[in-house]
Amino acid sequence: MPPTGFTYVNNRNTQNYDLPEMQGNNLHSRIREYTYNVYAGFDKPFNSQWTLSASATIEYYQMQEYRKWAVYPTLQLNYMPSASHILQLSFSSDKTYPDYWTLSGATSYLNGYNESLGNPFLRPYTDYNVDLTYILKSKYIFQASYSYTPDYFMQTVYLDSDRLKAIYNWQNWDYAQDLSFTAILPFKAGSWWDSRLTLQATLKHDKASVYYDAPFNQKQWVGVGHWTHTFQLCRQPNLKMEVTAFGQTKSIQGSYDIQPVAFVDAALRYTFAKDKAMLQLKGRDLFNTMNPKTKVRNGAQHLDMNTKSYMQSITLSFSYRFGGYKKKEVKEVDTSRFGN
Repeated sequence: MPPTGFTYVNNRNTQNYDLPEMQGNNLHSRIREYTYNVYAGFDKPFNSQWTLSASATIEYYQMQEYRKWAVYPTLQLNYMPSASHILQLSFSSDKTYPDYWTLSGATSYLNGYNESLGNPFLRPYTDYNVDLTYILKSKYIFQASYSYTPDYFMQTVYLDSDRLKAIYNWQNWDYAQDLSFTAILPFKAGSWWDSRLTLQATLKHDKASVYYDAPFNQKQWVGVGHWTHTFQLCRQPNLKMEVTAFGQTKSIQGSYDIQPVAFVDAALRYTFAKDKAMLQLKGRDLFNTMNPKTKVRNGAQHLDMNTKSYMQSITLSFSYRFGGYKKKEVKEVDTSRFGN
């Protein structure tokens, strides 16, 4: 067994917020956040067929009055009786922290009827995932997955019972859970047609027993299909055509009922100058069908939203790749929690 590795990380973050309604008084809302981590893990090959990787992170997290000790384990077990058959079982867990701006508790007035409200009591959520994957002949993939996310949060809209207002804010739910079955089926016809079909069926379940005066508990089967094609129209000159089709049946998101959506993209690509230059004509959402309609049902309140994503477009682009150029690797500062 390789030696077990240990690391210790001690993070302290302090963030200051200016609440819009208090700027005139020059007051500040200060949020202190502490995170401590201890990690251990190992890899163990038992023989040529069985391998095991496992690790665990112990974390202490504190934000204002909220404190939590948690363990986040991961595990992956591989069984490969032959090169044509691979079976993988994996378990993972991780946490997601709210963006800093959502914790300010400030109210932003979008217009006369819409408000965005922060939540200083928003808690991080933990997601647990189990995947069983079977890989046939190194190309066909079949997977069964289950995820459970207690305290899940996202921004949703609520129709105020006392005012003519739509309030957008973040709340912790009881949980969000998904049970999914996925098949990835590649197909080739000689050297002129290369395609990949992905099919997925998911049972979604979102529950919040405390959500203003409109708790929700929704379940919905969701079907997704994604089909990509690459056609080699000509080799001299090098001319390819790519077609992508996507479709999704009715879905849910908290108290939202999302109607079916679909799109078709296509691209014609001409490569020349020893594959360094490329001229591409691309059309996105050719039939203008990627405009989801959403129904929100908060108790006796009904709200319908039609989203215009304006994805439909036609673009002509040219690119040239100079020989020997390598992009310099630069470590970026993580700013994911500073904005939405």
